Amino acid sequence: MAVIAAALPEASLGRKWNAPSFAFGGRDLITLNHPPKGGQVRVIFHRGAGAKDTKTGARLLPEADARLTWPSDQRAIACFPFGQEIDERWLAATCRAWVDAVGIAP
Repeated sequence: MAVIAAALPEASLGRKWNAPSFAFGGRDLITLNHPPKGGQVRVIFHRGAGAKDTKTGARLLPEADARLTWPSDQRAIACFPFGQEIDERWLAATCRAWVDAVGIAP
């Protein structure tokens, strides 16, 4: 969470889906998911409650690498198994790129 907070100092930290979430102007864009019994931490990149899948296959981050899975073209997920080292530079850059792609001005 500290990596995301440092990458997005203009974001406000709140709760969405009973988990920490980073918002811009009241619009949640990046939410963490912590399973209660081990497994992995998920960082969910989304566009807020009103975003609809365009079904075009044009992902919001066209240059994204295989570390993201895409349930829809408007939502991506990065998974980090507990105990695995996180590439902090990649995560920070991906968070910043997501906010930029959504079009939220700092």
